[in-house]
Amino acid sequence: MIITELYINNFRSFGKDEQVVKIDDLTALIGANSSGKTSLITALLRLFGQKNIDRTLVKTDFHIPSNAAISLIKELNLSIEAKIIFPELESQSPREIETIPEFIKHLVIEQTGKAPYLRIRLKGKWLQGSSPEGNIEQELYYIKVPYGDNEEDEDLVKVPIHHKNLIQMMYVPAMRNPTSQLKNASGTLLWRIFDGIKWPEKLDEEIEALTAPIEDLFMGVEGIKNVQEILNAQWNKYHKDRRYSNSNLKFNSNTLDDFLKNVEILFNPSVDGNAIKVEELGDGLKSLFYITLVSALLEIENKQDKKDKPLLNILAIEEPENHISQHLLGRVVRNLKEIAQKDNAQVILSSHNSSIVGKIDPDYIRHLQIENSESIVNSITLPEKSEEAYTYIKEAVKAYPDLYFSKLVVLGEGDSEEIILPKLLNASDIFLDDFNISIVPLGGRHVNHMWKLLNDLSIPYVTLLDLDRERNGGGWGRIKYVLTQLHANDRTSENLLKVKKTRSGKKTDYIYTMDEIEQFHKRDVEKTANMDMWINKLEIEDVFFSYPLDIDFSMLKEFEEEYHQTMKQGPRDIEDENSTQFNKKLQSSIHATLKSSTALAKTYSDEEKKIMIWYNSLFLGRGKPSTHIAALADIETTKLLEKAPAELIRLANRIREKIGLSEGG
Repeated sequence: MIITELYINNFRSFGKDEQVVKIDDLTALIGANSSGKTSLITALLRLFGQKNIDRTLVKTDFHIPSNAAISLIKELNLSIEAKIIFPELESQSPREIETIPEFIKHLVIEQTGKAPYLRIRLKGKWLQGSSPEGNIEQELYYIKVPYGDNEEDEDLVKVPIHHKNLIQMMYVPAMRNPTSQLKNASGTLLWRIFDGIKWPEKLDEEIEALTAPIEDLFMGVEGIKNVQEILNAQWNKYHKDRRYSNSNLKFNSNTLDDFLKNVEILFNPSVDGNAIKVEELGDGLKSLFYITLVSALLEIENKQDKKDKPLLNILAIEEPENHISQHLLGRVVRNLKEIAQKDNAQVILSSHNSSIVGKIDPDYIRHLQIENSESIVNSITLPEKSEEAYTYIKEAVKAYPDLYFSKLVVLGEGDSEEIILPKLLNASDIFLDDFNISIVPLGGRHVNHMWKLLNDLSIPYVTLLDLDRERNGGGWGRIKYVLTQLHANDRTSENLLKVKKTRSGKKTDYIYTMDEIEQFHKRDVEKTANMDMWINKLEIEDVFFSYPLDIDFSMLKEFEEEYHQTMKQGPRDIEDENSTQFNKKLQSSIHATLKSSTALAKTYSDEEKKIMIWYNSLFLGRGKPSTHIAALADIETTKLLEKAPAELIRLANRIREKIGLSEGG
């Protein structure tokens, strides 16, 4: 059995608009502080907590709208519901499945041939009372009708008390004391492990017989007798009740319960040869051992023939990265995944750590954010698995998990943007860490899917692409690509598609259709003025182009001297530019730069064509990152801002606007 959906209504930061949260074997919750991650985990705890205190609603659990007059509120209601399915039904007969008999009377069957499921709902009501806390009513119900059907009173059946232990949740908060969970107190992990052991019936008698000689040995010490006599004499000065007239020092446990309460876990050997207690471990190792103990508990309970053991265990752990060094985080995630793969377990974690999130499949991530003072939960939107883009975007997101936590994302082409843009932004007093800005290279591929993902997560973004004029698919092909991708994201407004056209000597408005835009790649590449008009229009939509070619060419064009100096031996100079040798070298560089043996560079000036000779040597003959790093090291901040390509300065200014900085900084 497995919980697949959680329905939350009017609980803590979740408002009256019901949120439906998809739950997997492993589910990761991410989002800013106070976005609702703990509220979501607590909602599950109210349904399935191990202790009564975990299941008990309190006043602060009830959501109060931000615009409500609190003093006038007489009543508040909330509901939390879990949908539970039984994958085991697909491979086994119900008679062979131990999870089914307990719930069979409460299963919901929508239609023949469709797997049944279970609905468990917690309903809570707060009523104004004589005290500020008011009065709270709560009840746990099975819902006997399918989703979407009308519910009558008889469709809600109270969950029997013994059923409340069949699904149990183990909760590890962000502020935690793992030591307390590693003791054999009621409800802890060790208590559950020992509780499942079948102890011999006469074990208490045997323990008492074995420990009596030890007790006698201690009591035979003269000093102990004196302590005992003085203690009783002082006690009897204040207390005359015969039932409690004598106090006795106990030096040993003589019952099984007493023994188990004093069980400790020790680690051997230490540096000095002595055993180390759990509480003496560092916080990180304590957390790791706690997770280990959870896994051991589930493994043990699977093998135990115990009628009242939980049929499903939910481990919820907040910020597993707490107290743990970076190099151990991979082990933590691996251990949590192993727990989640057990038939009787699910794991829910919350994290602010990109190392943790980057190791989790985006399909299992839920992003929380606050809208109008209420929590909203979104799954990560990926392309369909059948699409080529699915794997590409999925791997891009896993490689750059920082984007989930960003206030602004800059989507770029590749490695060059990752080096140049931070340098330029820093020179503009826009520091990536200060404003949570992430630069994510996409190579210009499947950009519409990344736009959609960021839109769903409400994360602002700007995009920088290469125009690649006169390269295959570049120029007009690039303009067409961006317009069609914007259209796929419902961002092609009438104003964007509107241009001025001259008809009968007069300029009139003309609105392009998407069918016409689909033909843009056939346009004359030499119509650069018209192309520039579209580039300017697209910048309004936060899509910028490095032009006429790419960011490498633009930087080389503006900072020739600094880039030339990064090569001890640059392209061999040819003094006579009219010579056959020079023309041959120039043509080969044009072909290499524009990636075509027939390229003519018709839209490039003579000076730009000469730059291609260096472009070929600097960026095609060796790695782009190393070239940019070396060149940028020699460019002073003032000069960088004065001479940087105009499109990059406009991009920096747009970023400044996006993060709320004024033009003057």
